[in-house]
Amino acid sequence: MRDGRRADLILAPNATGWRVSLKGGASSADGAGAAADCELQAEGPLHGQTITANVVPFEGTDLSVSAQDLAARPAHVTVSLASASATVATDFAGCGVGANLSGRYVRADRVANTAKTPLSPGTSVADLAAAYPDARLRIVEGYPWARFALRQGDRQVAVLTFDGENEELADGRNSMQAIGAVVGWSALKPGLHVAKVEAAP
Repeated sequence: MRDGRRADLILAPNATGWRVSLKGGASSADGAGAAADCELQAEGPLHGQTITANVVPFEGTDLSVSAQDLAARPAHVTVSLASASATVATDFAGCGVGANLSGRYVRADRVANTAKTPLSPGTSVADLAAAYPDARLRIVEGYPWARFALRQGDRQVAVLTFDGENEELADGRNSMQAIGAVVGWSALKPGLHVAKVEAAP
């Protein structure tokens, strides 16, 4: 986030969905009166292009939040993904006066150029979802390693194989029985990475 306030957003897959990490939110224009940077950690699932997460207990460098704090005042974060940006909204009230983590975040330089993110072995599901949030995946082959045709709009971009068995999808479906189905990134197990990229037929 750079619109008057500086903050960083990191999205990482975990066993239950996605981990949302936010840090910053103060304005350098406030000078000596600037609030200390804020931070939070949240976890939640991805539905379509939006992560809906609950703030979880954490120990940070600027502040810490306990389970007792959250029992008294629960907080939430939504992250709406676009092709090169994300919009964050949170009701977290633990930030100092003047610090605010809500706003529009632009992808960092290391992943801003989708020609460098792309479709190459080792790329994570998280990076692919961030680089191609509106993409859809058609299952073209099932067990033992399912193959997915990546589509953007009416264009098929590539066929991807990941580094784990995909007999069972994240939602519990069997990929053999789901051949031909069109799914989003949330259907993939979040810990997967690209193992093979094939040109679109």
